[in-house]
Amino acid sequence: MINDSDLAEMIPSALTGVTVGIGSQILLFGDMASVLIQCPFACDINRVCKWGHGEDAATSPLLFDFLNHDVEAFSIDSFGVFTITFSTQMILQIHPEKNGLESYVVSTRHDIFPILVW
Repeated sequence: MINDSDLAEMIPSALTGVTVGIGSQILLFGDMASVLIQCPFACDINRVCKWGHGEDAATSPLLFDFLNHDVEAFSIDSFGVFTITFSTQMILQIHPEKNGLESYVVSTRHDIFPILVW
């Protein structure tokens, strides 16, 4: 399981790319980390929340608003919700599906952390 020190390693960084594929979307943070998304995500921009899904390429434009913004914090709560807070106070939350399959995968320079929730 990923811990706070693994998440701290990802800062400072900026979201430098979004790769859109069939069945997943990948957030690229500089050359240090990535997050593969295969589950629902929520974008909070200026207190307006919009939902997308990592398996739905049509929702990828929601992620483009975060491009080139610096990350202020990464966190994961006890339910597996991965929160990325940007310096512009925009928030991206990745909500794992409780189906026992990989919902998202966090990759750092040192390890790969698949997140599965039952």
